[in-house]
Amino acid sequence: MLLGAGYQAYRYFQYVPVYPATITFNVDEDEGGGNSGLTGILGQFGLGGVKPTRYNLDKILALSKSRRVIQESLFSKITIDEKEDYVANHLLREYKLNTVEGTGKSKATTFYFTHDSIPLFSEEENTMLLRLYGTIIGPPDKPKTALMTADYNEDTNIMSLSVTTTNETLSLALCQLMFESLSKYYINKSIEKLQKTHHLVSMKRDSVLGVLKSTEYQLANFRDSHKSMLMRTDQITELRLQREIAALTAMYAEVIKNVEIADFSVKNKTPFIQVIDTPLAPIAPIELSLIRQLLIGMIIGGLLGSLFVIGRMMFRAAY
Repeated sequence: MLLGAGYQAYRYFQYVPVYPATITFNVDEDEGGGNSGLTGILGQFGLGGVKPTRYNLDKILALSKSRRVIQESLFSKITIDEKEDYVANHLLREYKLNTVEGTGKSKATTFYFTHDSIPLFSEEENTMLLRLYGTIIGPPDKPKTALMTADYNEDTNIMSLSVTTTNETLSLALCQLMFESLSKYYINKSIEKLQKTHHLVSMKRDSVLGVLKSTEYQLANFRDSHKSMLMRTDQITELRLQREIAALTAMYAEVIKNVEIADFSVKNKTPFIQVIDTPLAPIAPIELSLIRQLLIGMIIGGLLGSLFVIGRMMFRAAY
């Protein structure tokens, strides 16, 4: 019992308080009716139909742990203890992850990120980035050690994203940054195909308008240069230009309609992420209770001691 209580007392005095920052939000899952118009547009260009889909909460959870979302948050600058730096560097400093072991005769060095151009990272920078990423999402066999967790309520579909670090300012900033990165990435990916369709029909609209203006200019120029139009061939040319303008005008009106439908589809299918609660300072830290730790140690120690004594008595009785 004394050994158990002593171990728990040691854990208590070595424990560093942590500050949990949690943001709760809701994702609008309304399907809307914009897809029917979009299906017609895609059918005109031979791209087939689009099946309506629901916003998958499990997909959001998976995206929250993706390196693409997390690394964007790591390279925003925040100020902690009057020092402005990347979130990544603050994390390296807070958890003492910035030590690069030396090789051979070289001594260990201290590492910090100096730029945020991830495609241009060196091998050493990529290694440190992966180390930070692993620290944030936690090892697969120890998910409770993760700095970031995400979950949702199956009854209400209300989602939550939590960041727990040993620094209050770092928890607040990283939680907000990760939520913004996640929501922006999820929204962009959800409407990416619709935006491409909108861009396609917009280019078609501009192309038809350009040809229509050119043909109208040709007709006006022809009439200016052939005011009398005594020749029948001149009348045929004018009729041909008028017929072409009429066809282009009808085509332009149809393209304008398709652009409006595509624009409505993009707006109608854009997920709406509504923030419910955001973390506010000061955050009450999670601390250990000395009395509780001592009681736990004594109970565990007492059980182990009792098992040892009973086992010893049974062994002596048998032999």
